[in-house]
Amino acid sequence: MNKSTLRSHCPITTGIDVIGDKWTLLIIRHMLFRHKHTYGELIDMKEKIATKVLAQRLEALAADGLIEKRNHPTNKKVFLYTLTDKGIDTIEIMAKIINFSVTHYRSQMQTKPLDKTKLSYIYMHAKSEEDFIKNAKKNYIKFRKNLLNF
Repeated sequence: MNKSTLRSHCPITTGIDVIGDKWTLLIIRHMLFRHKHTYGELIDMKEKIATKVLAQRLEALAADGLIEKRNHPTNKKVFLYTLTDKGIDTIEIMAKIINFSVTHYRSQMQTKPLDKTKLSYIYMHAKSEEDFIKNAKKNYIKFRKNLLNF
């Protein structure tokens, strides 16, 4: 069941209603590329998301089927959040945003010393956008499988 209230049948509006807020893609980015999977890890973003906002977005992402929330196998106070296949598919949207940013705002993304872990660096040094997407999906699916042991 989707939690998002959709305003129209327009595919752009629908996409914005589901993932177009200020935080959703950043949470997914943190999960997909940094392999963060607990509330404590996700709250530690450099963009400084508020605790209440993170809790609300995680709830909405689970309701929309982009993430799954599971009990931690050894600590009942901790939950594991993992991307579903639907959530992993947002990589294609993020790749387009990265491409736009690298093309039009490259100077703002350059750092010294060079940070090879930055998405812009990884994207620019991939063989192609398709290769970037394929590798990101493959790496996350492997991570999720190891985390959840299935």
